[in-house]
Amino acid sequence: MIETGIRFGDIHSFYDLDLVLSSVEIPPAIPRTSYIDIEGRDGALDISEALGEMRYQDRTGCKFTFAMNPQSDLSEAAWEAKKTEISNALNGIAFKITLDKDPEYYYSGRCSVDNYQSNKRLRQFVITARLHPYKFKQKKTVVTIPLTDDAQTVILRNGRKTVTPIITCTNDETGVIFDGTTYVFSAGTYEHQFTKITLKQGENPVKVWGGGSITFEYQEADL
Repeated sequence: MIETGIRFGDIHSFYDLDLVLSSVEIPPAIPRTSYIDIEGRDGALDISEALGEMRYQDRTGCKFTFAMNPQSDLSEAAWEAKKTEISNALNGIAFKITLDKDPEYYYSGRCSVDNYQSNKRLRQFVITARLHPYKFKQKKTVVTIPLTDDAQTVILRNGRKTVTPIITCTNDETGVIFDGTTYVFSAGTYEHQFTKITLKQGENPVKVWGGGSITFEYQEADL
């Protein structure tokens, strides 16, 4: 069994395309820094977080290098057929990209077939991609809390990217206190635009009370 590969959406590089992964290059996300030089001031004014948090550029220069399986047909005809297959499957298409060695996360971006390399002993493909700066957890975080009339404090743990959770309440008069603000919800589901509850990196304490249960659902992402 092949130890490592890459899944482009539902397409696995080895099991579906018969390619052997040679190398992976995914550079770090670059912060979008911004500075203003003001005359008479020591140093520049850093306004990089003027919008509330640090933002990042897309990850460019991402490169995945593959070789045809050496146990497969390496004839010129097979090489031409494989080039067509890879181009049809990957070139110019946006995917969720999952590395076998990091299966709990996926990257998101558009792929390009960058280069074909061929000699008598090696048939190689280079796939490049422009990826979103964050990598996302495969499974959304879902926290459900049974409620009573007595307030209880719940810790919602979040990754690097701030996120506003979807909130679902089973009963009316469900109370939530977050960051000093009190919310009272009726039964139903509340999408992002209905609250100002924003989870930051790390532990986020929330007080909840009422009847039935309350559920917080959110997509975690890390750098």
